[in-house]
Amino acid sequence: MFHTPQILLLLAVATMVSPLVAQDTFAPTKIAQMDASAYLKPLPDNGVVPLNVIAGDFATNSVAATGKYGGQRITVIGRIAALKKSGSENKVLVVTLQDAAASLPAVKCDFLDGSIPFNSEIEMSDDNSQASILKRDRSGNILGSEPYLSVDQRVGIKGDFKELKVGDIVLTACKLVPKEKLRELSGGR
Repeated sequence: MFHTPQILLLLAVATMVSPLVAQDTFAPTKIAQMDASAYLKPLPDNGVVPLNVIAGDFATNSVAATGKYGGQRITVIGRIAALKKSGSENKVLVVTLQDAAASLPAVKCDFLDGSIPFNSEIEMSDDNSQASILKRDRSGNILGSEPYLSVDQRVGIKGDFKELKVGDIVLTACKLVPKEKLRELSGGR
C-alpha cells in the first residue's frame, strides 16, 4: 500500500512530467537562437526562403536552424518531389519539397483541413504525380475537377515551422502561394 509521502511524491512527479508529455513541439531554446545568429544568415523580414537555403541550414547545423525557424511562419519556394494524400482526419495532403538530386533534407508541408476550398477534396492521380481539387455542390454532387499540384512543379508554400522529424523539416497549416504572388516573391521568375 502507498503511504501519504509516496502518494505526494507520485503526484509531484506526475505534475512535473505531464506538461512535457502534452507538448508535441518545443520552442527554440535561447542557445539555439544564439547559434542561429552566429552560424546562419538571418531570416528575411518577409519570411521567404528558397528550398536550398532552409535545407542547407538544417544540413549545416540543425540546432541553429531550429533556433532560426522555430515559431516562424515562413514561405518556402522550391520543387515538388512527392505528393501524398493523407489519411489523417485533419490533414488532407502532404507535399514534399526537395532538390532533384535529393542531396539535402526534404521539407514536408502538411496541408490541413480548411486549406482547400469548402466542399472540395483532393483527388490523386494513379501514380501520385498530380493532385487535383474535386469540387462538389452542397448535396455532394461532383461539379468538376481542376489541377492543383504536380511533381516537379515549382511552388511557394507558406506554413508554420513545426519540427525536424527523422531528418525532414516539417511545416504545418500550409497554404499554396498564388502564382502571381510567387512571381512577385521570386523576382519575376
